[in-house]
Amino acid sequence: MLDLNDLPQDYPVGVGNGIGNALAQAGAICLESQKHQPGAALAVRGIADRSYQLNWTPLTGGQSALWQYNRATEMGAEAIAILLVKNETPYRVVEASVRGTGVDFWLGDDTDDVFQRKARLEISGIRRGSDALVSRRVAEKRNQTTQSDYSQTPAYIIVVEFGRPLAEIGVRNEIS
Repeated sequence: MLDLNDLPQDYPVGVGNGIGNALAQAGAICLESQKHQPGAALAVRGIADRSYQLNWTPLTGGQSALWQYNRATEMGAEAIAILLVKNETPYRVVEASVRGTGVDFWLGDDTDDVFQRKARLEISGIRRGSDALVSRRVAEKRNQTTQSDYSQTPAYIIVVEFGRPLAEIGVRNEIS
């Protein structure tokens, strides 16, 4: 099970609950906008082929009205990707990256050193799209990660499509 309510505890060390709660709400907005309910199955393909049950707190009132469509999609994808990293890789998110690196986050392990940068993570979200669009987005994002090849670390790419829902996980281990 992937529980969006776990994000306040899973977000990078020292950030606090605010961003984790915002990510969880964005994920719920994206899933509910596609008529999914808590308990929906997330199909995962790529480095892993499996399914996860998704859990979240249902939205109340006008919560979704406060979110701009693209921002909710971006942050909703981040929510699911952060949980997938924890479940499908030996890493966890430890640091947000800066612009120009071609990735969204740096990954590390469970040691106390926050700035580990043992791997990279690039995320993209699609509210509703075809298999071809998801695969094309993974390829685009894989190419984008070359900007931070100086790190000499693997790059994980996660594209989340909320319509089914589906997540495709790719990895680039070769450094050019």
